[in-house]
Amino acid sequence: MKDHGFAREGTPVSLQDSERGFEPMVLSPEGFDEFFRRALARLVLFLIKIGASREEAEDSAQEAMAKAYENWHAVEHPEAWVRVVAERIHLASTARARAAPARAAAGGWAGDLVRPDPDLAVFGDEQRRVLDLLRRLPHEQRRVMAWYYDGFTITEIAAIIGRPEATVRSHLRHARQRLKRELDIKDAVTPDAVGAGEGMH
Repeated sequence: MKDHGFAREGTPVSLQDSERGFEPMVLSPEGFDEFFRRALARLVLFLIKIGASREEAEDSAQEAMAKAYENWHAVEHPEAWVRVVAERIHLASTARARAAPARAAAGGWAGDLVRPDPDLAVFGDEQRRVLDLLRRLPHEQRRVMAWYYDGFTITEIAAIIGRPEATVRSHLRHARQRLKRELDIKDAVTPDAVGAGEGMH
């Protein structure tokens, strides 16, 4: 069994470029460090696809990676595992954020609690265009498209999110139709536009 203490093994890793803003972590030399370096930026982008702001995506991705480290010995499909965990963390955080204004108003200390617009400036023009269109989809359609864009099959998506394959296909079909209408260009939205994976890992 692996030692999961962050400070006990490995060497500090300085995160740069697309991973800016994260605190350096001491990572295990037994496979997790390579996965972390390879998957973190993609995980952040996945969360942005499902509707998180860049800051929210970074926070949720960091927390999901920490949980992956703690459970690394039991994680069979890390790419899928961290997405499921990160999505749950993001949704829980969003639910708390939505409840905050009501609590503030009830307590008489409400201020200007405005949810910031997602920061998409770091992405290219085509990525920003597609990400903006994804945000206009209903949640379930956006969620299925995020998984699909990351290279997961319909069968895998259905198993991961706990929906029948027919439902996943329906969400995917309606999402594609709406995106194509918005773009007004047939087949303009492709997995390459926002980065695709290679199936479940």
